[in-house]
Amino acid sequence: MMPLFLGWRCSRALLKLNTTTTAATATATATATSLLNLIRHNSSFPSSQHHHHHEPAMSLMRFRSSCRSLHLRELCTSTSTSDHTHLLISAFNTETSNQHFFSIPIFHPPKLSLGSLTPLFTLPSHPFGLTSSQYLNPFFLLHHADYPHYDHTPILTYNPTTQQTLTLPLDPPLPAATTTTWNVRTHFGFDPSTKHHKVLRVKWTEPIPRSIPKVINMVFTVLTLDSNGSGSGSWRRINPVLPFDPKKYVNGGESVCVNGAIHWLTRYGDSIVAFDLKDEKFRLIPLPRDYKDLNFDSFRFQFERLFELDGCLALISDNATQHHFTLELWILKDYNNHVWVKESICFPFRWRKHGQPIPIGTIPTGEILLKPLSLDESATAWVLFYDMGGQSFKKIDITGLPEWVYSSGTRIIRTISVYGG
Repeated sequence: MMPLFLGWRCSRALLKLNTTTTAATATATATATSLLNLIRHNSSFPSSQHHHHHEPAMSLMRFRSSCRSLHLRELCTSTSTSDHTHLLISAFNTETSNQHFFSIPIFHPPKLSLGSLTPLFTLPSHPFGLTSSQYLNPFFLLHHADYPHYDHTPILTYNPTTQQTLTLPLDPPLPAATTTTWNVRTHFGFDPSTKHHKVLRVKWTEPIPRSIPKVINMVFTVLTLDSNGSGSGSWRRINPVLPFDPKKYVNGGESVCVNGAIHWLTRYGDSIVAFDLKDEKFRLIPLPRDYKDLNFDSFRFQFERLFELDGCLALISDNATQHHFTLELWILKDYNNHVWVKESICFPFRWRKHGQPIPIGTIPTGEILLKPLSLDESATAWVLFYDMGGQSFKKIDITGLPEWVYSSGTRIIRTISVYGG
Protein backbone atom coordinates (compact mmCIF):
# COMPACT_ATOMS: atom_id res chain seq x y z
CA MET A 1 0.00 0.00 0.00
CA MET A 2 1.28 3.47 -0.82
CA PRO A 3 2.23 5.36 2.38
CA LEU A 4 -0.14 8.13 3.36
CA PHE A 5 0.64 11.51 1.76
CA LEU A 6 3.20 10.22 -0.78
CA GLY A 7 0.76 10.69 -3.63
CA TRP A 8 0.12 14.39 -3.06
CA ARG A 9 2.25 17.37 -3.89
CA CYS A 10 2.38 20.49 -1.79
CA SER A 11 1.06 22.66 -4.61
CA ARG A 12 -2.20 20.67 -4.68
CA ALA A 13 -2.96 20.64 -0.97
CA LEU A 14 -4.81 23.61 0.41
CA LEU A 15 -5.55 24.12 4.10
CA LYS A 16 -8.61 26.21 4.78
CA LEU A 17 -9.00 27.66 8.22
CA ASN A 18 -12.36 29.31 8.65
CA THR A 19 -12.65 30.90 12.05
CA THR A 20 -16.09 31.80 13.25
CA THR A 21 -16.94 33.01 16.73
CA THR A 22 -20.45 32.26 17.94
CA ALA A 23 -22.11 33.72 21.05
CA ALA A 24 -25.65 34.42 22.20
CA THR A 25 -25.24 38.16 21.87
CA ALA A 26 -22.53 38.68 19.28
CA THR A 27 -20.95 37.05 16.24
CA ALA A 28 -17.56 37.76 14.76
CA THR A 29 -16.03 36.12 11.72
CA ALA A 30 -12.45 35.84 10.60
CA THR A 31 -10.95 33.64 7.91
CA ALA A 32 -7.47 32.64 6.96
CA THR A 33 -6.11 30.67 4.02
CA SER A 34 -2.57 29.42 3.78
CA LEU A 35 -0.90 26.79 1.63
CA LEU A 36 -0.58 23.40 3.24
CA ASN A 37 2.96 22.42 4.00
CA LEU A 38 2.43 18.78 3.19
CA ILE A 39 4.90 16.57 4.98
CA ARG A 40 6.11 13.20 3.85
CA HIS A 41 6.65 10.46 6.40
CA ASN A 42 9.05 11.85 9.07
CA SER A 43 10.21 14.70 6.79
CA SER A 44 9.18 18.16 5.55
CA PHE A 45 9.12 19.86 2.20
CA PRO A 46 11.62 22.70 1.70
CA SER A 47 10.39 26.07 2.87
CA SER A 48 10.68 27.41 -0.66
CA GLN A 49 7.51 25.52 -1.50
CA HIS A 50 5.45 27.59 0.93
CA HIS A 51 3.19 30.45 -0.10
CA HIS A 52 2.24 32.70 2.79
CA HIS A 53 -0.93 34.73 3.19
CA HIS A 54 -1.80 37.37 5.74
CA GLU A 55 -3.36 36.08 8.95
CA PRO A 56 -6.72 37.48 10.11
CA ALA A 57 -7.12 39.56 13.24
CA MET A 58 -7.91 36.48 15.32
CA SER A 59 -5.05 34.19 14.34
CA LEU A 60 -4.92 30.57 15.40
CA MET A 61 -1.76 31.20 17.43
CA ARG A 62 -3.45 34.03 19.36
CA PHE A 63 -6.41 31.76 19.91
CA ARG A 64 -4.14 29.10 21.38
CA SER A 65 -2.67 31.59 23.84
CA SER A 66 -6.09 32.77 24.95
CA CYS A 67 -7.18 29.22 25.71
CA ARG A 68 -4.31 28.28 27.98
CA SER A 69 -4.74 28.17 31.74
CA LEU A 70 -2.20 27.36 34.43
CA HIS A 71 -4.40 24.65 35.90
CA LEU A 72 -4.71 22.78 32.63
CA ARG A 73 -1.00 23.03 31.88
CA GLU A 74 -0.39 21.43 35.27
CA LEU A 75 -2.81 18.62 34.48
CA CYS A 76 -1.04 17.81 31.23
CA THR A 77 2.44 17.77 32.75
CA SER A 78 3.54 14.70 34.67
CA THR A 79 5.40 14.88 37.95
CA SER A 80 8.12 12.81 36.29
CA THR A 81 11.47 14.46 35.63
CA SER A 82 11.21 13.42 31.99
CA ASP A 83 10.49 16.19 29.50
CA HIS A 84 8.87 13.82 27.03
CA THR A 85 5.23 13.42 26.21
CA HIS A 86 4.13 9.82 25.65
CA LEU A 87 1.52 7.83 23.83
CA LEU A 88 -0.37 5.21 25.82
CA ILE A 89 -1.45 2.42 23.47
CA SER A 90 -3.46 -0.66 24.32
CA ALA A 91 -4.30 -3.58 22.05
CA PHE A 92 -6.66 -6.49 22.67
CA ASN A 93 -5.55 -9.99 21.70
CA THR A 94 -8.69 -11.87 20.69
CA GLU A 95 -6.97 -15.27 20.93
CA THR A 96 -5.82 -14.89 24.54
CA SER A 97 -8.45 -12.35 25.73
CA ASN A 98 -5.61 -10.28 27.16
CA GLN A 99 -5.23 -6.53 26.78
CA HIS A 100 -1.65 -5.31 26.37
CA PHE A 101 -0.52 -1.77 27.22
CA PHE A 102 2.48 0.02 25.71
CA SER A 103 4.18 3.41 25.97
CA ILE A 104 5.96 5.38 23.25
CA PRO A 105 7.81 8.68 23.91
CA ILE A 106 7.11 11.64 21.65
CA PHE A 107 10.30 13.60 21.00
CA HIS A 108 9.80 17.31 20.47
CA PRO A 109 11.70 19.74 18.21
CA PRO A 110 14.14 20.13 16.66
CA LYS A 111 12.54 17.03 15.15
CA LEU A 112 9.13 15.65 16.02
CA SER A 113 9.42 11.86 16.20
CA LEU A 114 8.40 8.77 18.13
CA GLY A 115 10.81 6.77 20.28
CA SER A 116 10.99 3.06 20.94
CA LEU A 117 7.93 1.20 22.18
CA THR A 118 7.99 -0.11 25.77
CA PRO A 119 5.64 -2.87 27.00
CA LEU A 120 3.95 -1.77 30.24
CA PHE A 121 1.55 -4.41 31.55
CA THR A 122 -1.04 -6.97 30.49
CA LEU A 123 -4.56 -7.39 31.83
CA PRO A 124 -6.89 -10.36 31.51
CA SER A 125 -9.87 -8.51 30.17
CA HIS A 126 -13.46 -8.67 29.08
CA PRO A 127 -13.79 -9.72 25.41
CA PHE A 128 -14.38 -6.12 24.41
CA GLY A 129 -11.45 -4.75 26.40
CA LEU A 130 -11.14 -1.66 28.58
CA THR A 131 -11.08 1.91 27.39
CA SER A 132 -8.84 4.67 28.73
CA SER A 133 -10.02 7.98 30.06
CA GLN A 134 -8.40 11.31 29.38
CA TYR A 135 -5.09 11.63 31.26
CA LEU A 136 -5.50 13.73 34.41
CA ASN A 137 -2.11 14.06 36.08
CA PRO A 138 -0.98 11.59 37.28
CA PHE A 139 -3.69 9.05 36.45
CA PHE A 140 -5.56 7.30 33.68
CA LEU A 141 -8.85 5.60 34.49
CA LEU A 142 -9.33 2.24 32.74
CA HIS A 143 -12.91 1.02 32.49
CA HIS A 144 -15.42 -0.64 30.22
CA ALA A 145 -17.38 1.76 28.08
CA ASP A 146 -20.88 0.31 28.01
CA TYR A 147 -23.58 -1.61 29.81
CA PRO A 148 -24.38 -4.53 30.28
CA HIS A 149 -20.90 -5.56 31.38
CA TYR A 150 -20.43 -2.85 34.00
CA ASP A 151 -21.32 -5.02 36.99
CA HIS A 152 -18.35 -7.38 36.72
CA THR A 153 -15.81 -5.46 34.64
CA PRO A 154 -13.08 -3.85 36.77
CA ILE A 155 -12.35 -0.15 37.06
CA LEU A 156 -8.66 0.63 37.46
CA THR A 157 -6.36 3.60 37.87
CA TYR A 158 -2.98 3.62 36.18
CA ASN A 159 -0.13 5.97 37.13
CA PRO A 160 2.46 6.11 34.30
CA THR A 161 5.04 7.75 36.58
CA THR A 162 5.02 5.06 39.27
CA GLN A 163 3.82 2.28 36.93
CA GLN A 164 1.19 1.41 39.54
CA THR A 165 -2.18 -0.08 38.54
CA LEU A 166 -4.90 -0.27 41.19
CA THR A 167 -8.35 -1.85 41.05
CA LEU A 168 -11.17 0.29 42.42
CA PRO A 169 -14.22 -1.08 44.23
CA LEU A 170 -17.33 -1.33 42.07
CA ASP A 171 -20.35 0.76 42.96
CA PRO A 172 -23.25 -1.17 44.52
CA PRO A 173 -25.58 -2.72 41.92
CA LEU A 174 -29.22 -1.68 41.82
CA PRO A 175 -31.85 -4.27 42.81
CA ALA A 176 -32.72 -6.21 39.65
CA ALA A 177 -36.18 -7.10 40.97
CA THR A 178 -37.33 -3.47 41.03
CA THR A 179 -35.07 -1.71 38.52
CA THR A 180 -34.06 -2.20 34.89
CA THR A 181 -30.72 -0.59 34.05
CA TRP A 182 -30.61 0.55 30.42
CA ASN A 183 -27.32 2.38 30.21
CA VAL A 184 -24.24 2.94 32.38
CA ARG A 185 -21.39 5.40 31.89
CA THR A 186 -18.17 5.90 33.86
CA HIS A 187 -16.57 9.36 33.96
CA PHE A 188 -13.27 10.61 35.37
CA GLY A 189 -12.46 14.11 36.57
CA PHE A 190 -10.15 16.30 38.66
CA ASP A 191 -11.31 18.98 41.11
CA PRO A 192 -8.60 21.70 41.23
CA SER A 193 -10.13 23.29 44.34
CA THR A 194 -9.57 20.17 46.46
CA LYS A 195 -6.86 18.50 44.32
CA HIS A 196 -8.98 15.35 44.30
CA HIS A 197 -9.72 12.98 41.44
CA LYS A 198 -13.28 11.68 41.28
CA VAL A 199 -15.06 8.87 39.44
CA LEU A 200 -18.69 9.52 38.48
CA ARG A 201 -21.02 6.65 37.56
CA VAL A 202 -24.27 7.47 35.76
CA LYS A 203 -27.03 4.89 35.30
CA TRP A 204 -30.20 5.31 33.28
CA THR A 205 -32.88 3.15 34.90
CA GLU A 206 -36.56 2.26 34.60
CA PRO A 207 -38.70 1.04 37.50
CA ILE A 208 -40.32 -2.39 37.50
CA PRO A 209 -43.18 -2.76 36.71
CA ARG A 210 -42.99 -0.40 33.76
CA SER A 211 -45.41 2.46 33.46
CA ILE A 212 -47.03 4.34 30.59
CA PRO A 213 -45.80 6.92 29.80
CA LYS A 214 -42.30 5.54 30.23
CA VAL A 215 -40.34 6.77 33.25
CA ILE A 216 -36.55 7.05 32.99
CA ASN A 217 -34.48 7.93 36.05
CA MET A 218 -30.79 8.74 36.45
CA VAL A 219 -28.80 7.34 39.36
CA PHE A 220 -25.48 9.00 40.27
CA THR A 221 -22.67 7.67 42.46
CA VAL A 222 -19.29 9.28 43.16
CA LEU A 223 -15.99 7.79 44.35
CA THR A 224 -13.21 10.12 45.54
CA LEU A 225 -9.66 8.87 44.98
CA ASP A 226 -6.71 9.34 47.29
CA SER A 227 -3.26 10.49 46.22
CA ASN A 228 -2.26 6.93 45.29
CA GLY A 229 -5.19 6.49 42.92
CA SER A 230 -7.22 4.13 45.11
CA GLY A 231 -10.68 4.77 46.53
CA SER A 232 -10.30 6.80 49.73
CA GLY A 233 -13.78 5.78 50.87
CA SER A 234 -16.93 4.16 49.60
CA TRP A 235 -19.16 5.16 46.71
CA ARG A 236 -21.53 8.00 47.59
CA ARG A 237 -24.95 8.31 46.02
CA ILE A 238 -25.82 11.90 45.16
CA ASN A 239 -29.17 13.40 44.20
CA PRO A 240 -28.48 16.57 42.21
CA VAL A 241 -31.20 18.68 40.63
CA LEU A 242 -31.18 17.96 36.90
CA PRO A 243 -31.53 20.88 34.45
CA PHE A 244 -32.58 18.44 31.70
CA ASP A 245 -34.90 15.55 30.89
CA PRO A 246 -33.16 12.18 31.47
CA LYS A 247 -34.93 10.68 28.43
CA LYS A 248 -33.43 13.31 26.11
CA TYR A 249 -29.99 13.39 27.65
CA VAL A 250 -28.86 9.80 27.35
CA ASN A 251 -25.09 9.82 27.19
CA GLY A 252 -23.55 9.57 23.74
CA GLY A 253 -19.83 9.13 24.24
CA GLU A 254 -16.76 9.47 26.42
CA SER A 255 -16.38 12.52 28.64
CA VAL A 256 -13.71 15.22 28.90
CA CYS A 257 -12.65 17.06 32.05
CA VAL A 258 -11.86 20.75 31.56
CA ASN A 259 -12.01 23.64 34.06
CA GLY A 260 -12.94 21.41 36.98
CA ALA A 261 -15.98 19.91 35.27
CA ILE A 262 -16.77 16.68 33.44
CA HIS A 263 -18.41 17.20 30.04
CA TRP A 264 -20.24 14.83 27.74
CA LEU A 265 -22.47 14.95 24.70
CA THR A 266 -25.97 13.51 24.60
CA ARG A 267 -27.87 11.60 21.96
CA TYR A 268 -30.94 13.82 21.70
CA GLY A 269 -30.32 17.09 23.55
CA ASP A 270 -29.06 20.37 22.10
CA SER A 271 -26.50 21.03 24.85
CA ILE A 272 -23.37 19.59 26.41
CA VAL A 273 -23.84 18.28 29.95
CA ALA A 274 -21.35 19.64 32.50
CA PHE A 275 -20.88 18.16 35.97
CA ASP A 276 -19.01 20.50 38.32
CA LEU A 277 -16.74 18.42 40.53
CA LYS A 278 -16.51 20.97 43.34
CA ASP A 279 -20.22 21.26 44.20
CA GLU A 280 -21.30 18.10 42.32
CA LYS A 281 -24.04 19.90 40.41
CA PHE A 282 -25.10 19.75 36.77
CA ARG A 283 -25.45 22.52 34.21
CA LEU A 284 -25.78 22.78 30.43
CA ILE A 285 -23.52 24.37 27.81
CA PRO A 286 -25.41 25.21 24.58
CA LEU A 287 -24.04 23.67 21.40
CA PRO A 288 -22.99 26.10 18.66
CA ARG A 289 -25.94 26.91 16.42
CA ASP A 290 -24.14 26.02 13.20
CA TYR A 291 -23.02 22.72 14.74
CA LYS A 292 -26.64 21.79 15.45
CA ASP A 293 -27.61 22.72 11.90
CA LEU A 294 -24.95 20.42 10.42
CA ASN A 295 -25.22 17.49 12.83
CA PHE A 296 -28.89 16.71 12.48
CA ASP A 297 -28.60 12.94 13.00
CA SER A 298 -28.22 13.14 16.76
CA PHE A 299 -28.56 9.42 17.44
CA ARG A 300 -25.48 8.32 15.47
CA PHE A 301 -22.13 8.66 17.22
CA GLN A 302 -19.51 7.33 14.85
CA PHE A 303 -16.64 8.51 17.07
CA GLU A 304 -15.91 10.48 20.21
CA ARG A 305 -16.60 14.12 19.49
CA LEU A 306 -15.30 15.91 22.59
CA PHE A 307 -11.63 16.42 23.40
CA GLU A 308 -9.35 18.93 25.12
CA LEU A 309 -7.58 21.30 22.74
CA ASP A 310 -4.78 23.21 24.44
CA GLY A 311 -6.82 23.81 27.60
CA CYS A 312 -10.17 24.36 25.87
CA LEU A 313 -13.16 22.12 25.34
CA ALA A 314 -13.39 21.19 21.66
CA LEU A 315 -16.13 19.58 19.59
CA ILE A 316 -15.74 17.54 16.39
CA SER A 317 -18.36 17.52 13.65
CA ASP A 318 -19.61 14.19 12.31
CA ASN A 319 -20.22 15.46 8.77
CA ALA A 320 -16.70 14.92 7.47
CA THR A 321 -18.06 12.28 5.10
CA GLN A 322 -20.18 14.94 3.42
CA HIS A 323 -17.25 17.26 2.76
CA HIS A 324 -14.79 14.41 2.05
CA PHE A 325 -11.62 16.43 2.73
CA THR A 326 -12.77 18.53 5.69
CA LEU A 327 -13.02 18.00 9.42
CA GLU A 328 -14.76 20.79 11.30
CA LEU A 329 -14.04 21.72 14.90
CA TRP A 330 -15.69 24.07 17.36
CA ILE A 331 -13.54 25.28 20.26
CA LEU A 332 -15.05 26.82 23.41
CA LYS A 333 -12.74 29.82 23.55
CA ASP A 334 -14.68 31.70 26.25
CA TYR A 335 -15.86 29.04 28.67
CA ASN A 336 -17.99 31.22 30.95
CA ASN A 337 -19.76 33.10 28.16
CA HIS A 338 -20.14 30.07 25.85
CA VAL A 339 -18.24 31.60 22.94
CA TRP A 340 -17.30 29.04 20.29
CA VAL A 341 -14.65 29.33 17.58
CA LYS A 342 -15.10 27.24 14.45
CA GLU A 343 -12.16 25.77 12.53
CA SER A 344 -12.24 23.83 9.25
CA ILE A 345 -9.22 21.65 8.51
CA CYS A 346 -8.86 20.45 4.94
CA PHE A 347 -6.91 17.23 4.49
CA PRO A 348 -4.94 16.42 1.31
CA PHE A 349 -6.88 13.15 1.03
CA ARG A 350 -10.41 11.85 1.40
CA TRP A 351 -11.00 11.63 5.13
CA ARG A 352 -13.07 8.43 5.09
CA LYS A 353 -10.81 6.53 2.69
CA HIS A 354 -7.57 7.23 4.57
CA GLY A 355 -8.12 6.18 8.15
CA GLN A 356 -10.61 8.87 9.28
CA PRO A 357 -8.12 10.62 11.61
CA ILE A 358 -9.72 12.46 14.54
CA PRO A 359 -8.10 14.76 17.13
CA ILE A 360 -7.53 13.29 20.59
CA GLY A 361 -5.46 16.05 22.22
CA THR A 362 -2.42 18.27 21.95
CA ILE A 363 1.24 17.95 22.86
CA PRO A 364 3.18 20.68 24.74
CA THR A 365 4.61 22.17 21.53
CA GLY A 366 1.07 22.85 20.30
CA GLU A 367 0.56 20.19 17.64
CA ILE A 368 -2.80 18.46 17.55
CA LEU A 369 -2.51 14.69 17.80
CA LEU A 370 -4.88 12.69 15.59
CA LYS A 371 -5.48 8.94 15.59
CA PRO A 372 -7.03 6.86 12.79
CA LEU A 373 -10.43 5.32 13.35
CA SER A 374 -9.88 2.59 10.80
CA LEU A 375 -7.18 1.04 8.63
CA ASP A 376 -6.91 -1.81 6.17
CA GLU A 377 -5.46 -4.93 7.76
CA SER A 378 -2.36 -4.54 5.59
CA ALA A 379 -1.72 -0.98 6.77
CA THR A 380 0.66 -0.05 9.56
CA ALA A 381 -0.49 1.69 12.72
CA TRP A 382 0.19 5.43 12.69
CA VAL A 383 -0.62 8.78 14.25
CA LEU A 384 -0.90 12.18 12.63
CA PHE A 385 0.34 15.50 14.01
CA TYR A 386 -1.12 18.81 12.86
CA ASP A 387 0.90 21.99 13.48
CA MET A 388 -1.57 24.82 14.01
CA GLY A 389 1.11 27.49 13.67
CA GLY A 390 2.71 26.22 10.48
CA GLN A 391 -0.48 24.66 9.12
CA SER A 392 1.25 21.38 8.34
CA PHE A 393 0.71 17.66 8.84
CA LYS A 394 3.15 14.97 9.86
CA LYS A 395 2.38 11.25 9.80
CA ILE A 396 4.53 8.90 11.87
CA ASP A 397 4.23 5.12 11.86
CA ILE A 398 3.95 3.23 15.15
CA THR A 399 6.52 0.45 15.06
CA GLY A 400 7.47 -2.28 17.51
CA LEU A 401 3.97 -3.55 18.30
CA PRO A 402 3.40 -7.32 18.30
CA GLU A 403 2.73 -8.80 14.86
CA TRP A 404 -0.81 -9.80 15.81
CA VAL A 405 -1.67 -6.11 16.23
CA TYR A 406 -0.67 -5.21 12.67
CA SER A 407 -2.34 -8.25 11.13
CA SER A 408 -5.65 -7.67 12.90
CA GLY A 409 -6.36 -4.06 11.89
CA THR A 410 -7.04 -0.95 13.94
CA ARG A 411 -10.06 -2.35 15.77
CA ILE A 412 -7.68 -4.42 17.88
CA ILE A 413 -6.15 -1.16 19.17
CA ARG A 414 -8.37 -0.06 22.06
CA THR A 415 -6.48 3.01 23.23
CA ILE A 416 -4.27 5.74 21.81
CA SER A 417 -3.94 8.49 24.41
CA VAL A 418 -1.39 11.19 25.15
CA TYR A 419 0.16 11.96 28.53
CA GLY A 420 3.06 13.95 29.98
CA GLY A 421 6.16 12.59 31.64
